[in-house]
Amino acid sequence: MAASVFACAASLPLAASGGSYRADAPMNVPAVDTRATPPLRTLNPSPKRAFEFRVVLDNAPGPFAVVEATAQFDVGNAAQCGRLDAISGAVPTIASHEPFALTRVSDTEYVGTLHADAILDEDYYGRGVCRWALTEARVSVRAHDDPADTRFVAGLPAQHVLGGGSKTRNFWKGYYPRFEQGGSADFGREHLQAVPVDKRDEFFTITLAAHEISP
Repeated sequence: MAASVFACAASLPLAASGGSYRADAPMNVPAVDTRATPPLRTLNPSPKRAFEFRVVLDNAPGPFAVVEATAQFDVGNAAQCGRLDAISGAVPTIASHEPFALTRVSDTEYVGTLHADAILDEDYYGRGVCRWALTEARVSVRAHDDPADTRFVAGLPAQHVLGGGSKTRNFWKGYYPRFEQGGSADFGREHLQAVPVDKRDEFFTITLAAHEISP
């Protein structure tokens, strides 16, 4: 399984604009693919900790042709086990973003399986065993298979995945299928309290939920 990187950004504030309620411009953050030079890690050939990951879209402005999921893993003890930088002597953060498949249940629902133990703890750099841990499961949806389309990105933190929780993000429909300059990412908002009640139907939601699958 190849690794890829998803850029992350803070949620964007909202501002009134004319007769509609819209978000500030989404981040122009191109997707970065590191499959040519993935981090040094060994994928677990027999993972045991399986979790169902469900994606539900509600009130969407149109169909999404691209629905992709990744699981982010980080090494918690990178300073003790990672490779030292030759100049600074520091150890960079060690992270890997592992894609996993989603199956379409309907136009608004997708389901897949991720493994919390997808990467093996090993001595990768000769400085001790690196301890990998799931950080977040994430989904990205686009209207078309076109990098110029807006990427609507939602994430479910590890504590929600491992604890069988869920999380909903709100996204402004005006960025569908793309923002004016293209190639942008919208990370949505958790709440709509700042949005007038009569403008809240201008948003759609992505809800992520997970629960452990019995062995």
